Amino acid sequence: MKYVISQIEQELERKEISKFYLARMLNLTVACINECFRGTRKFHFRDFLRIVHLLFDDKRQQHRLIAEYCLSSENKEDVREAMEWASNNGFYELLFRLIDIYPSNFSDLYSLLLKRNQGQLSPIQFYNELEMIKFKMGKEIEIPETQVLIKILSMYSFLDLHSYSLILPIADHALNLSKQIMNYYIRESYMMRIKEIMAIHYMKQLQLENAVRIAREIINISNFDNFPLSVNFMLCLLAEMYVYSDYHKSIYYIEKAIEHFNRLELSENFMNRKHMLLAVHDFIKITNGVYQNLYLLGETEQAYYLSVQPDKESKERAL
Repeated sequence: MKYVISQIEQELERKEISKFYLARMLNLTVACINECFRGTRKFHFRDFLRIVHLLFDDKRQQHRLIAEYCLSSENKEDVREAMEWASNNGFYELLFRLIDIYPSNFSDLYSLLLKRNQGQLSPIQFYNELEMIKFKMGKEIEIPETQVLIKILSMYSFLDLHSYSLILPIADHALNLSKQIMNYYIRESYMMRIKEIMAIHYMKQLQLENAVRIAREIINISNFDNFPLSVNFMLCLLAEMYVYSDYHKSIYYIEKAIEHFNRLELSENFMNRKHMLLAVHDFIKITNGVYQNLYLLGETEQAYYLSVQPDKESKERAL
């Protein structure tokens, strides 16, 4: 932790930022700030994260400092929060490092989630590996964060397996369990994940009013910064739900999703996600007879576009 503190102090001095300003920003006393710099007190992860974002622009530098912070932290809750934050923001390289730093069954759950998000497991493989982790959980199952995360991964599994009828009972129980989580960020984030799954469930069951209501709850302004991937997914989901009933709403939401995604500056690992958003954009326009400003990056979109053209040659090319 000494290395991290020295890096922060050097940057504070270089940018001429006082500890008094830092205290006001974090809503702490100057005495608390001084104790943290002397090493007699530790910054909570959320405070540390705000300092890192204030002082360092380079994401790789930010992530190095976060990893160092977690490596020296004796507070497991801070490490768990860092893992959820990294997962929420799509910082998978950082998440992988944090999993190594904090070896536990809890970390195994994030490792499994990472494999799912990167498409490394089939739905049945994901289900089987989750069952194996649950079997060896031991006393960690008593931690509320662990209990809720297991239920979240179970619901992801049932989504992937199209077992939609199993989701709502688990979701209701998971939301109640979430209230026992003391860490504010983890509690809010897990509740966000649960609501996201519920919105998908309702859409799949054609209960669109419920799906739209939950999706709109998720895309409020504060969530854009705290839970960007969930917000982006809900913007796309709203676009899909309006594609046949309201073209203007549908195209509005998908354009917002694309704009929001571009601002996130995610790694190359998320290019498939971007292509999916562009494909949804084209599908919405073509379905509604609008053929201007299409991306047509994939063969499917190109074929769909050609198939709806009036001339015979285009229809033949679509085949």
